[in-house]
Amino acid sequence: YLAFGMLAVGYTAWKYGAPALTERFRGIPTGAAGAVLAVSGALWLALLSWFLYQPYTESYALGYTDVNLWEQTHTSLSAYLTHWGLFLVVVIAWMTWETRQWLAQTPAAAGLRYLRSRVEFIAAGLLAAVAVIALLLFLDVSLGAVLIPLLSWAGILLFRPGITDRKRAVLFMFGTGVFLTAMVETIVLSGDIGRMNTVFKFYLQVWVLFGLSAAAALAWLLPETERWLPFWDRGWRLAVGLLVVGASLYPLLGGVARMRDRVNLDAPITLDGMAYMPYATYFDEGRELYLVEDYRAIRWMQENITGTPVIVEGQVVEYRWGARYSIYTGLPTVLGWNWHQRQQRTGHDMDVWARVNSVAEFYTTTNLNIALEFLEQMRVEYIIVGQMERAFYGGPGLDKFDEYEGRYWEEVYRDGETVIYRVVGG
Repeated sequence: YLAFGMLAVGYTAWKYGAPALTERFRGIPTGAAGAVLAVSGALWLALLSWFLYQPYTESYALGYTDVNLWEQTHTSLSAYLTHWGLFLVVVIAWMTWETRQWLAQTPAAAGLRYLRSRVEFIAAGLLAAVAVIALLLFLDVSLGAVLIPLLSWAGILLFRPGITDRKRAVLFMFGTGVFLTAMVETIVLSGDIGRMNTVFKFYLQVWVLFGLSAAAALAWLLPETERWLPFWDRGWRLAVGLLVVGASLYPLLGGVARMRDRVNLDAPITLDGMAYMPYATYFDEGRELYLVEDYRAIRWMQENITGTPVIVEGQVVEYRWGARYSIYTGLPTVLGWNWHQRQQRTGHDMDVWARVNSVAEFYTTTNLNIALEFLEQMRVEYIIVGQMERAFYGGPGLDKFDEYEGRYWEEVYRDGETVIYRVVGG
């Protein structure tokens, strides 16, 4: 978005500022004035952004720094159209109409002379051909046969004589979106899980670019459809209408599909995100965990603990039953999900792993001094010893909680195998 802003400021300064400057100072060539204004305007925006973002960038570390070629499975054309079809139908229809109007207004001879005089068109065509061949032959990206011509088409219309700046901006946004969707088919950020984050992070930006482009294209195209033949006008409106209805069905159909994806079919249908727990069991480390015990303990914490005291609970692999008390109470814990914490705290991997190990040591150690030092260092006020902790840390280390109960910590809740202790003096 900074690049977009710099281009917008630079282009505006070059096109509208240069004539005013040369009119005022007649000795300055228009080209030189435009170049100076464009570069200085873009640089001022970059410097201002850099200055204003200092509180953020001072503590920011880039987690993904390397890029590799993506050589595994690629997005199919059907999946691509399912994702972007609504936007593409609107924008491509508008681009088709713009192309038709351009050709209708340009005599064939004049058009050929114009193309021959534009070296960039020839260069763009050659680059597009090379890109298509590379994508299809070397990287096996079937989408390239569609995306590269589409990108080239938007680029050609971008240089159409007499086109307004608003339309140029939309074509540039749309072309950028097409480029990004092609880019994630060819490269992946090192360290990604497959290419999941690479795709959805860039796709989020494409949603903005395509959404704005399609909105503007629809506003420009609708008045023009009155000049179409009735068959084409009604057919296109019907197609867009069906696509809008189909896209609008997703929140309903997606919600129903999500409701059917249930941990236990006996659980009530409700907006309460904990209602499934009294009915659910979870299998881990070779034993069955009855989530109803955690459910009642979490409810007790929600109703009886005030403020934001630090808690400690078992540290397990993400996407399992770890960090459940912190998740459902909102209370701070010693460590959340290991991998997510390392992703969000780039450059502090060792600190995260140190906490992973310290949590495990706290539960498993028989050395009281190590356990007390951990509680003091992490400022822990509540200790969770539930079925999950017993599954992962079972052994003599857990005996210390009953042995020293009432001296260093006191039991404030017990339900079956689930016990909550409050640190004395915490």
